Amino acid sequence: MNNTTCYINFSYNRILLPSLYSSLLCFGLPSNSLALYGLYRLVKAENLLPIYVMNLLLSDLFQMCTMPFWIDYYWKERKWHFGETACLIVGFIFYVSLFVSVGFLCCIALERYLATVHPIWFHSHHRLRYACALCASIWVAFVLLFLAVNTTRGNESDLCFEHYPITKEHAIFRLTTMTMGFPLPFLLQLFLYIGIRRSLHFATSVPLNDKKRINRLLSLVLALFVLFFGPYHVISYVRYVYVVLQEDSCDFETKLDIYLQVARGLLSLNCLLDPIMYIFVCRNAQKEILAAFPFLKKPFTLLGFQKQFQESHTHNDFAINSVAGSAAPQISFLSFFFKMK
Repeated sequence: MNNTTCYINFSYNRILLPSLYSSLLCFGLPSNSLALYGLYRLVKAENLLPIYVMNLLLSDLFQMCTMPFWIDYYWKERKWHFGETACLIVGFIFYVSLFVSVGFLCCIALERYLATVHPIWFHSHHRLRYACALCASIWVAFVLLFLAVNTTRGNESDLCFEHYPITKEHAIFRLTTMTMGFPLPFLLQLFLYIGIRRSLHFATSVPLNDKKRINRLLSLVLALFVLFFGPYHVISYVRYVYVVLQEDSCDFETKLDIYLQVARGLLSLNCLLDPIMYIFVCRNAQKEILAAFPFLKKPFTLLGFQKQFQESHTHNDFAINSVAGSAAPQISFLSFFFKMK
C-alpha cells in the first residue's frame, strides 16, 4: 500500500482485536486443552467422532497459538515487527487452522447425518483408517490452497497478510477460493441437518421433548456457523466484487475496513464454543477430565454439566439406541443431541 494514495487510519485497531484475542487466549486455550485431553482418553478403535473433533480442537489450538503475535500487531496499529518470515508463518498457520476447522465441522455434520439417517450402513462401513485419511486430506488440501494464495506481507512493509488496495487479479482469485470457506460448507450442513430433522420426525421411539431439543441444537449449530463465518465472507465478497468492478477502490476499502476487522474478530470466537458444543456436553469426556483434574469438579458442577447428565442418562441412552441402533459408536453424535439441555 502506498500511504500517499490509499491512507487508512488504523488507530481504532488498538482496542477491539487485542481485547478479543486476549480473552480468547485466557479462556479458549485452557478449555480447548482440557477438552482435547478428555477426548484423547476416549479414543478407541473404530470410533470416528473423536477423530474429527480432535482435529477441530487442534485447529483451534493452532489458531490461538498465533494470537500473541496478532495482539501485538493490532495494538501497534497494524505494524508488524517480527520480520517477513515470521509474518508468513504466523499468517499461514492462522488462516489454514481457521478454514480447516470449517472442513471438520462439515465432517461432524456428515457423520451425524449418516449415524442418524443411515445407521446400519454407517455401522457396516465406518472405519477408523478412513476417518484418519479424510482428516489428513483436509489438512493437505487447505495447506496447498493457502500456499497458492499470495501470502505476502502486502504492498507496505508494516502490514502482514493484508493488501491495500488489492489488485483485480487477486480479488478474482479470492472470490473463487472463498467459496470453499463459507457458501459450500453452509449449504452442505444445511442439507445434512434437514435430513436429520426429517429422520427424527418419523422416529416414533424418540420422545417429543427430545426431538425439540435436538432441533434446537441443530438450529443453534447452523446459527453460530453463520454468525461467526458469515460476516467475514459477506464483507469480503462485497470488497472483492467492488474491486473487480471499479477502477479506484481505495476510498471504498478505507470505509469498509472497520467492518472487516470486526468480522475478522468473529471468525475466532468459535474457538470458545467448540469445546462446549462438542466435548463438555459429553458425559464420558467429563469423567475423564475430572479423573485427571479433580479440582475442576466444583466449576463443572456450578456450570451445571454434571447435574444435567445425571438427570438424563438412563432415558437418553435408551432413546439413542432406539434411533441410531444398538451398533451406534460409544460417543455417538446423537448422544450429544440428547444430552444437551
